[in-house]
Amino acid sequence: MVDIAAIQQLLVQHNIDAWFLYDFRHSNTIAWNILSLSSEAHCTRRWGVCIPKIGEPIKITSTMEQAGLSHLPFEHYKYNTGNEWFECAEKAMRGFSTIAIEYSPNSTLPTVSKVDAGFVEWMRSIGKTIVSSADITVPFESVLTEEQMAEQRKTASDLRQTMIETFLYIRENVLTFGSTNEYAIQQYILGLMAQKNLLPNHAPIVAKGVNAASPHYFPNEKTAAKLEKGDVILIDMWAQRKNQPKSVFADITWMCYLADEVPKEYATPFDTLVKARNTAASLVQERFKNKEAVYGFEVDDASRRIVNEAGYGKYFIHRTGHSITHELHGAGVNMDNYEAKDIRRILNGTSFSIEPGIYIDDFCGFRTELDVLIASDGTVYPGIGSEQSSLIPLLHPNIEEITKYSVK
Repeated sequence: MVDIAAIQQLLVQHNIDAWFLYDFRHSNTIAWNILSLSSEAHCTRRWGVCIPKIGEPIKITSTMEQAGLSHLPFEHYKYNTGNEWFECAEKAMRGFSTIAIEYSPNSTLPTVSKVDAGFVEWMRSIGKTIVSSADITVPFESVLTEEQMAEQRKTASDLRQTMIETFLYIRENVLTFGSTNEYAIQQYILGLMAQKNLLPNHAPIVAKGVNAASPHYFPNEKTAAKLEKGDVILIDMWAQRKNQPKSVFADITWMCYLADEVPKEYATPFDTLVKARNTAASLVQERFKNKEAVYGFEVDDASRRIVNEAGYGKYFIHRTGHSITHELHGAGVNMDNYEAKDIRRILNGTSFSIEPGIYIDDFCGFRTELDVLIASDGTVYPGIGSEQSSLIPLLHPNIEEITKYSVK
């Protein structure tokens, strides 16, 4: 269901006359989510919905394709030709001066830039003042229901167990056979996920040290690297609940070292990232505890400052974290002042990752990742899938004890 009253309340709050949700061939995923369009909807022509801050919404569809928006009980304009489309759009926006659409001034926040420049130009040509819908989309795109939050916590717990089982499987293979490989471990993880009713949208990352220096490295059967004693391994896995619509993802990254002790050259950068991760999470906790606003860019700043001070700043080549919803990279607030400055406020009922990284070419890549969940009452739960506190020496004889003290 589309909560028109809540949308109109936000429009009044932000002093915006109307919100025009526009799509062409699924170019605007935000509009599809906000208006609860079925993923099966057949939409090959332009459509739009104009929601005023006061009054009744209007929908516009091609006469060829009316079914996709049939669930919306709004006044309906229909068009056939290209000229008729523009006539209907202008009529729907008549009397409104300031219009919100999915665009970002100068494309500074690309996660909300969903409307093409030509349509923006046309709206301005008919005298409209265009503003970004970034702030008004966040409550509808990223705030989770109580059921979704409970499911995410279960998914995170299952993902943590999958990670531990995978580490122990690697250990067993290396001790028994001398080695395994990245692809074999990736396929093992997928098998465990299937058993636990977990559904990833992509196979997980399993990367030997030098390969992990490429943050989005994925192994394949032909080129997978051998994993043997003396190797660092990074595993990044994510999943949602299978067969549960709008199930929220969990997303974690852990690392291990295939020996009984971790050398300083590997322990030091990883420990730096743990400190950076915890500093960022603590900022969020403190702000919410004091009922103070906290913004995505501030979390990135807090994490990045620690990495910079340790001398690894030039190797931290991505944002600190991303919004998590039923989409792995959701349309909510990102922890970012690097790839883009996310000036949006983090809200109650949302989830996001904190995952600082250090990537040194021809040596090794490091990352630690946890998911933060902000409950509806503002309570902050960092590390819902647990937190790895040190790089795990996977061949230590007392691995159960090491594992216990290396994760919380």
